[in-house]
Amino acid sequence: MTDQEVFDFIIVGSGGGSVPAALVVKDHGKQPLIIEKQALIGGTSAFSGGVIWIPNNDHLNAEGGNDSHERARTYFDGLIGDVGPASSPQRRDAFIREGAEMIRFLERKGMKFVHAHWPDYYDNRPGGSAAGRSLAAPLFNINELGEWGSKLGHHPLTSAAPIASPESVHVFVASKTWRGKVIAAKVACRFVLNKLLGRRVRGAGNALQGRLFQIALRENIPIWTEAPVKDFLVENERVVGVIAERNGRTIHVRSRLGVLVNAGGFSRNLAMRERYQPKPTSVTWTQVNPGDTGEMIQAAMAVGAATDLMDEAWWLACSFAPDGTFMGMHSPNDIGKPHCIVVDSRGKRFANESNAYMEFGQRMYAAGAVPAWAIFDSRHRRYYPWGLLLPGRTPQSLIENGYLKKASSLSDLARACGIDPAGLEQTVARFNSFVPKGVDEDFDRGASAYNRYYGDPTIKPNPNLGKIERPPYYAVAIVPADVGTSGGIMTDEHARALRADGSVIQGLYATGNSTAAVMGRRYLGAGASVGPSMAFGYIAARHAVRAND
Repeated sequence: MTDQEVFDFIIVGSGGGSVPAALVVKDHGKQPLIIEKQALIGGTSAFSGGVIWIPNNDHLNAEGGNDSHERARTYFDGLIGDVGPASSPQRRDAFIREGAEMIRFLERKGMKFVHAHWPDYYDNRPGGSAAGRSLAAPLFNINELGEWGSKLGHHPLTSAAPIASPESVHVFVASKTWRGKVIAAKVACRFVLNKLLGRRVRGAGNALQGRLFQIALRENIPIWTEAPVKDFLVENERVVGVIAERNGRTIHVRSRLGVLVNAGGFSRNLAMRERYQPKPTSVTWTQVNPGDTGEMIQAAMAVGAATDLMDEAWWLACSFAPDGTFMGMHSPNDIGKPHCIVVDSRGKRFANESNAYMEFGQRMYAAGAVPAWAIFDSRHRRYYPWGLLLPGRTPQSLIENGYLKKASSLSDLARACGIDPAGLEQTVARFNSFVPKGVDEDFDRGASAYNRYYGDPTIKPNPNLGKIERPPYYAVAIVPADVGTSGGIMTDEHARALRADGSVIQGLYATGNSTAAVMGRRYLGAGASVGPSMAFGYIAARHAVRAND
């Protein structure tokens, strides 16, 4: 006999939008349930940098940011344009209006945010903000979660570190600036104190999700783990619950108010990637959590939900050793530094290496540059990190295994990579000619505050430009990996799932990477995926409780 349980609002998945939704429902005297199929909670948001992009937020404006709904809409409209209902005017307005209110709501519940001082990715476009609309959570000791501290997911190489995301950019230039050295020393001290005191102080996505789940646990919100949802319960064309498996048993979990899908995208589903995404593609390139396998998008499609933007992802240029070992994220923190460019097989640049990582990935595909080649000289290797490699440390093993190509001349380097030698030499010569003037005449590298944010402030006149002229020269193949797909279920301004004809699937809501992104085909600022996930989770819950009052 099938077990049955009843809640007021069911949230499938435990990413960024889940706790805000659950808190709204709880605040209205109703009982939410978060169902997570994995043993670990937090979704890809826990793997992330933990930064959220929220226009017109109080932290920015308190520091003189002078943001407004109208200014944010100008930025949205000018950059995204008309990409269809996924980023309709109504959805844009809802995100801008309710996102700021969501922050106030969470802070009333005890959440902590700080202004990240991270420039919008297109700050020099109309409505853009050089001060940045991004927020971050302060460092957090996940021991405060008790037994749940060990159940908080994290990226194995990044999100478990005791470093706040806004600090990282300064650590990247620690060999060149005193500020970078001071922050690097602070981070090193935190590592030591963590070990000596048994603390687990973390930044990035663990600080964000750790703090949110601390509030959820304090509010006694039930969280089921290792409980995969298999399908929706549908009655009279309304979603009234889900069918889940828990402790070896099938459970029909009914919902009085609705079901919110916040289960991520399909980055780790090869069949879906092959069907929808540009080629070449691979599930091994993604940096999302292991549960990002797309079955809830498929389940929504099965009950009539329309989808859009399925060919898009939050692209991020990464590299991998020949054995598949992940070697680092490079856009724009590595490739945007002086003494480095990225070229295709003809030896030609095809994009601004310092621009937003989603755009750079799109341009890699558009140029047929998969893989592309990062080209840098000895000064880049001396002064700056490369992925997981510290400045000045280049293990011979990485040259011997073919990950790093090394040569005393550009032509020899090109031949080692299968790049046209004449094309590369011409490109480097042209790039080098830009450096004294400080103007990239081809792609405007260094022209925005965001570009310069990832540059080297000790380099003048342009912190992103430095000649490639001192051997030995190095090259690394990079591919358009991702931090999540960004297409999925079509939703309206209330986060309700929609059919192809625009009608609403009653009782079904969606947010996060399970949906077609309100950002369309752009990434507007740091946290432009997690911010909307949280905002539309909040919006969905508010609509559900109000529609049933």
